[in-house]
Amino acid sequence: MNTRARYRAYADRIAPVSPSYAAWARSLDDDLVALLEEVPESKRQPELLFAVARRLGADPSDPAALRALGREAGPTLVTDLATATVQANDPRRLGPLVPLFAALAASASRPLGLVDVGAAAGLCSIPDRVTLDYRTSDGTVRMHTAQEDPSIRLVADASGTVPAPATEPIRIGARVALDPNPIDLAAPRAFDRLVEAVPPEALERTALMRAAARATLTVPPVRITGRVPDDLDRAVDALPDRLEPVVLTAGTLIYVPGAERQRFVDRIAERGLHWIALERTGILTGVAATLPADVDVADPASFATVSVDGVAVAVCDAFGTAIRWFREL
Repeated sequence: MNTRARYRAYADRIAPVSPSYAAWARSLDDDLVALLEEVPESKRQPELLFAVARRLGADPSDPAALRALGREAGPTLVTDLATATVQANDPRRLGPLVPLFAALAASASRPLGLVDVGAAAGLCSIPDRVTLDYRTSDGTVRMHTAQEDPSIRLVADASGTVPAPATEPIRIGARVALDPNPIDLAAPRAFDRLVEAVPPEALERTALMRAAARATLTVPPVRITGRVPDDLDRAVDALPDRLEPVVLTAGTLIYVPGAERQRFVDRIAERGLHWIALERTGILTGVAATLPADVDVADPASFATVSVDGVAVAVCDAFGTAIRWFREL
């Protein structure tokens, strides 16, 4: 998919929730495409471009502001884009992930040690502090109840082979946040930086992120500055020996070049680590091979694949709010 087509598809997907970001995506002209082609493909994500543009002063309420920024500050835009990372951290992604953590916690003889790869501020490092309800064809099912506050409440639509509700709390003994630019939520204006990539219309999402930030501040992760695959071992080894290590990637690996992505997958297998993932459908070859034949990569309902230890168990929309389960945990 070329850059224009990528942004058109994004515009169609985001339009119902963010007309301003859809307008920016549709405003791409030859000059902006040329600027984007100066950075690696992994840096051409719409959310990344828009976050950098807002940081440089572009107003998302002005459909022409993105083009204007490209004309007036093109070299700066390219420089900042080349070193930036998307750090929005959408806690809604925990909707498909909490049942995986619950199943792993139930089968483990010791508490989990969580390594969140691409953690940003760690808003997805709190599966134990999520009260999760699934809306199914048979009604609403309570999947997990947070045992301590502050916590967040999520509701998602679920179909197919829906997992059984958790029978006991998720036990997490330590958390490690691995990121090229980890965010310390206790630092001044840290939350403002975190929401730069969030569409301005997404007020409920921002409120949820704020609630997740409060919960994260209560159980802050150990922050490690680094990248995968090179720094994975350092992050895992930071966990206490008494814990069961589990690596989490949630919307992270799309930003890791293909060869390094495979090195990360290989290292997970070499170390025998548990790995819970919610990643763009199709980018992980091994996981994609375990998908049912009827999964359409182009279908927005199958935008992301939920997997555990390299095996696909569900697909969901881009936000983790509608999940189709097809394999028992």
